[in-house]
Amino acid sequence: MVPTAGGVVTGVATGVATVAPVLLDANPVEAAPLTGGVRRIALHNINTNERFNEVYWADGHYRPEALRKLDVLLRDHRAKQVCRYDPRLFDLLARVHQTVGSDDPFEVICGYRSRRTNAMARRRSRGVAKESYHTRGMAIDIRLPDTQLRAISESAKAMQAGGVGYYPRSGFVHLDVGPVRTW
Repeated sequence: MVPTAGGVVTGVATGVATVAPVLLDANPVEAAPLTGGVRRIALHNINTNERFNEVYWADGHYRPEALRKLDVLLRDHRAKQVCRYDPRLFDLLARVHQTVGSDDPFEVICGYRSRRTNAMARRRSRGVAKESYHTRGMAIDIRLPDTQLRAISESAKAMQAGGVGYYPRSGFVHLDVGPVRTW
C-alpha cells in the first residue's frame, strides 16, 4: 500500500490504481431508511458509457462485489484511479431515487476525482472545492432524465444526510455524505 494525498493506493490491476480514501471530518450518517429487504441503484456514467443496475445491499449487509463494481464505475477515468466509495452515498442515492419516483437510472456527471484531476477542475472553475468530497469517495454529481433537478435537490436536502449543491445551469445536483450543508 502506498500513501497518497487522497488516501492509500491499495492495488493496481489492468492499469487502474485503487485508492482507499482517508475519511476526515466526515459526520457519521446512519444508513438511509429504505423500504424492502434489498437496496438497488441504477447508474449510467455518461463519461465512460458504463452502467450499473444491481442490488448492492441485501440481508442486512452491503454486497462486496456490487460495491467493487460501483467503485470502478465511479472511478476517475482521466487518472485511471479507482476509489473505495463510502456506501452511505449509495444509500442516499437509493433513497432519493425512491422519493422522487424516477424510472430512469441516475446519470453520473462526476464521481471520484484524484487530487490531480480535482486541481485541474479547480483551475477551470471557481466552484470546485480544494478539499472536495469527490477526492474522498464521498460525493457524486448526478441528474435524472425524467426528474427536474430542483426535485432531486429538495428531496436530498430534506434528508439531511450530507451536502447538496444545486447547479441548474450546469445541469446536475451534487450529493455527498460529508457534513450537512447546501448551496
